[in-house]
Amino acid sequence: MSQSSVDTSSTMHNIRKFIKSLIPASIFHVVRDVPYYFIDLFSNDRANEDTCPPLRLMFDGPRSKEKFKVSGQQALHFYANIAKISQDSVMLDIGSGIGRKTIPLLSFLSPAAMYVGMDINTAGIDWCLRNITSKNSRFMFFPVNIYNKFYSPNGSIIPGKLVLPFADNSFDVVALWSVFTHMYPDDIAHYISEISRVLKPGGQLLSSYYLMNDEAFSRVKDGTALQNIVHTGDRYWTNNPNIPEDLIAVSDDWLRLEMEKTGMAVDSILYGAWSGHTVDAALEQMNFQDIVIARKR
Repeated sequence: MSQSSVDTSSTMHNIRKFIKSLIPASIFHVVRDVPYYFIDLFSNDRANEDTCPPLRLMFDGPRSKEKFKVSGQQALHFYANIAKISQDSVMLDIGSGIGRKTIPLLSFLSPAAMYVGMDINTAGIDWCLRNITSKNSRFMFFPVNIYNKFYSPNGSIIPGKLVLPFADNSFDVVALWSVFTHMYPDDIAHYISEISRVLKPGGQLLSSYYLMNDEAFSRVKDGTALQNIVHTGDRYWTNNPNIPEDLIAVSDDWLRLEMEKTGMAVDSILYGAWSGHTVDAALEQMNFQDIVIARKR
């Protein structure tokens, strides 16, 4: 990551953090989204909106069509070459968003495969149904009304009470990208337990986190980390004490222990650029957070 990219990312992060500290989350989302409605309105680039959503709908990552496509390419590289998932996989994507990591799977997964996406954002689900399911009916999406103070304050399902609506041993792969980074430890532990239940033996859990260990603590303390995660909660850390769900970090050791409790084993961790690690150039955008590859024993 170039120094100019780091500086720009840090500046935008500080601006967003300042705005979040002034206004409620629901108003913040409106303020954040409004400019992109006007950009979309006056944009002449609408020819490929069936494979790349308008900027106003890119709620789950950078608001850039170029970065949207790069994210998909990096996800495909990760799935195929690092996690080495089978092209016949039955896959569950919790927090499927606007489909930025899903679209490339249309050409990767075989006719025998199946993909199920779930998300709290109904606009994202609607777009994915229109533009992904319409191309392949084995790609399915449904909304889930989970409560989150920052992203879904009107949600009715408490995360720690969620029961995934699938039978035991249903999936080869479960993925969660930038989902556990907005959840408290007890809720993460519950999700991992449910995920272990629905995974087939030998199935993979692919997920991202902000993981705190001695190295991460040191880099946060000396100011070289790209996230200022300095506020302490109950078994977690955050950069936003007003709404911790905005960004939650958990202990590296705690996560490994919770995995073990539910019959999961951590195969490998790709530590992210957020804490100063050098990441694979082919995963530069995707590996900002820490990526954990785990397997059901």
